[in-house]
Amino acid sequence: MPYDTALISSVLAKAGDARDDEAIQLYNTAIQAAEKCLSGGGSKALVKAVKRKLIKARLGLGLVHYNRLEYAVSMELFRLALREAEASGDKLLVAECYFYIAEVYLEQSQFGNSMEYYRLSLSGYEKLNDDSGQFWCLAGMGIVQKLRGNYKDAVELYNKALLKARNTGMTYEEAICHNNLGNVHRKTGDFAKAMESYEKAIEVFRKINDVAAVSDCLNNIGNLYSDNHNPFRALEYYSQSLKMAQNLNDEYRLIIRYKNMAGAYTELKDYENAGLFLEDALRLAEKSGDKSFLGSCNMLFGKLHIVKNDFIIASAFFRKSVNLFEEIGAMPELAEALTELSYTLINLNSVREAIEMADKAMKIAAATGSLKGRLDASLCLAACYEKAGNSDKAYTCLKSAAALKDSIYTAEKYRTIEEIEAGFARSELKKENEALSQNSLLQKQAIRTKNIILLLLGISLLLGIALIWLIYKRKNEAKRETGVIRRQSEEKIGRLSEDLSAKERELTAKTIFINQKNQLLEKLIGELDELKKTDVSEASVQHLQVQLKQELAPNAWKEFEVQFNEVHPGFQARLIRNYPDLTPAERRLCSFIRLDMNTREVSSLTGQSIKSIEVARTRIRKKLGVPHEQNLTNFIALI
Repeated sequence: MPYDTALISSVLAKAGDARDDEAIQLYNTAIQAAEKCLSGGGSKALVKAVKRKLIKARLGLGLVHYNRLEYAVSMELFRLALREAEASGDKLLVAECYFYIAEVYLEQSQFGNSMEYYRLSLSGYEKLNDDSGQFWCLAGMGIVQKLRGNYKDAVELYNKALLKARNTGMTYEEAICHNNLGNVHRKTGDFAKAMESYEKAIEVFRKINDVAAVSDCLNNIGNLYSDNHNPFRALEYYSQSLKMAQNLNDEYRLIIRYKNMAGAYTELKDYENAGLFLEDALRLAEKSGDKSFLGSCNMLFGKLHIVKNDFIIASAFFRKSVNLFEEIGAMPELAEALTELSYTLINLNSVREAIEMADKAMKIAAATGSLKGRLDASLCLAACYEKAGNSDKAYTCLKSAAALKDSIYTAEKYRTIEEIEAGFARSELKKENEALSQNSLLQKQAIRTKNIILLLLGISLLLGIALIWLIYKRKNEAKRETGVIRRQSEEKIGRLSEDLSAKERELTAKTIFINQKNQLLEKLIGELDELKKTDVSEASVQHLQVQLKQELAPNAWKEFEVQFNEVHPGFQARLIRNYPDLTPAERRLCSFIRLDMNTREVSSLTGQSIKSIEVARTRIRKKLGVPHEQNLTNFIALI
């Protein structure tokens, strides 16, 4: 038994340092070993220690699946660990289980459930005087309130977490708070404070080489520039952040990075790149099931269709994003989606609904304290009223928007943002200055070569014009050649169509002739039946009947078969290849069915009774594997 417990501890230690598949295997090994130990019994202290290791293994396994966005599996493991922790009476593990369950609910945008479990976890950590646990619960609750648009509550929770981190010397956790506070300041339109918070956070993360956290800060700074309508600077930060997330193979972060790259490229009117990044984001978002991400991706798809003037499709994407954000209670994102939907409805001439959506967006933005949201909604309402012909209301909304814009985008705030960014970019600027010094030494040489370059450019321009003329000439020649070939092809197709029509007419005539011949022969056979009743020898009449029946179709069939194969080439060959069990008579019957002939017509043509034809059709249906409810004629027509 001691060996088993030592083995479990060793496996758990290895699993903590392993990645994905290896970690899953190690955690499962630890779980199996712990369950085996418990089945063998032992002292009370030993059983308690093993149960604790079992719960730790389940939590570790749940975290691996959580990081892989497999939330259903992770939730099942966390809940199982919670039941075992409650049964064992381990309060610390119970609080830990509550926290992880809250995290899963947060990623699934189930904010109410998430807050409930964060509070349960916080209460447990407070009773245990666990400062680290309390910090992470407060930070998680702050994220929930931020996503709900309750910015005031979010700032209050982040400040509590920040105070806890400072008082206990948790430098890393303090940086986490600064990063989260930066996100709230950005949402409320205080960009200077946001940049200042990001600068404090990224300085700490770089010192401890936390690549994931640095990636988050760079992404957030990119968001800041995107909000300030500077997509070029935003792309610089998004690209750096994306590379780090790709190196980490962090799917959760990749969703955000791809989505933001798509947004920046959309603003730059590079719709091809925007679409590619957005497709990657949507693929990972659908895998995760995160409704917040799905809502954001749908909103970006709507914007892409707006630039293509596909307003109906765009409105469908915006409505979907509105429903998703409304479902999870993401108020800031809901206000943005409503504003975008309103603009789309204006283009669809649904002005009344557009005003309704924009007004709703304005109320939500006001309730959440988002100045940028109010600005966007005010501009949208102005456009709505202008479209409706109400110039007074449009003017009022524009005045309100102008005041909000002055409040958000001031020269002083821009200057503060640039100064703060310069504070943590001095090393990069120094390198740039050194490069400029070296480049200055090459300026004289550049001046000397300037005339040569201009001359080469002039020659290149002339050559380019000549090349364009040659290409244009060749294009016209190719166009004429294509027209000749097309006309020749059309004439050939016409001749082939006429030949095919002639063959079909010939086949139809031949079929009618055979049918008439067989009807005549059947009539003669009937008359001979009457002669049997007279003094004529019955044997001689019987012999004559047999000869006539033999002449009903076989000879005609050979001639018919030649004509049929010309009109439907390859049909008989496909029957023989795909259904080798068919007899020649059955293949012949398939040809008649292919001509859409009914049972009575086939009977008249072949001299067989209707009953015999029906039996033969049944045998063919079985050999072709055609179920009773399927039409045999339609099936054979597709062979």
